[in-house]
Amino acid sequence: MTMTIPKLANTNPRFAAMIAALLLATIPTISNAEAWELRTTPNAVPGTLEIESGKIDKAIRISNVWLSHVVKQKKVAVLNNLCIGYILSKKFDQAEVYCDRAVERRNYKTVSYNNRGVLRALQGDYEGAVQDFADASNAGCVNGCSNAAPKDLQRPRAVAMRNFDRAEYHPKAARTVNDDQIAARTD
Repeated sequence: MTMTIPKLANTNPRFAAMIAALLLATIPTISNAEAWELRTTPNAVPGTLEIESGKIDKAIRISNVWLSHVVKQKKVAVLNNLCIGYILSKKFDQAEVYCDRAVERRNYKTVSYNNRGVLRALQGDYEGAVQDFADASNAGCVNGCSNAAPKDLQRPRAVAMRNFDRAEYHPKAARTVNDDQIAARTD
């Protein structure tokens, strides 16, 4: 990164170097654009609040109980909560079961494909991840989706597009993931 601070260009080089070092030290090393982003559905169901507040084990327990009791239209929300919960718990085999079941549902395809794409990327299946992110980006598009970035950057399609870019164009960066690089979001 090259930074030019015009007013400091003609000042003491040590002072300019100190200011530049201070500015560089304050820039976060991991931004949301560099992190895999998971999504909950806009339909809050029991367990969603726990996912969003980071109480993963509690969210999994609640979601497992509600999976058999929730109405059909909201089942995908519970499945996505379980998918996210197991991803964040790094129990990828269990996450895969729920992510696949969520993708099989008719509603919230963008969210479901996006979450399964994150799982696949974390498992090292970047081709599968790219395909899931592409499916997430195109879900619900009757006459094709615009390639323009959505205006609301927190919408599920925008999240899927960012994950797609990361999986497709930065696979080496995607291979080194730590806990701080996975973010769960809601609408």
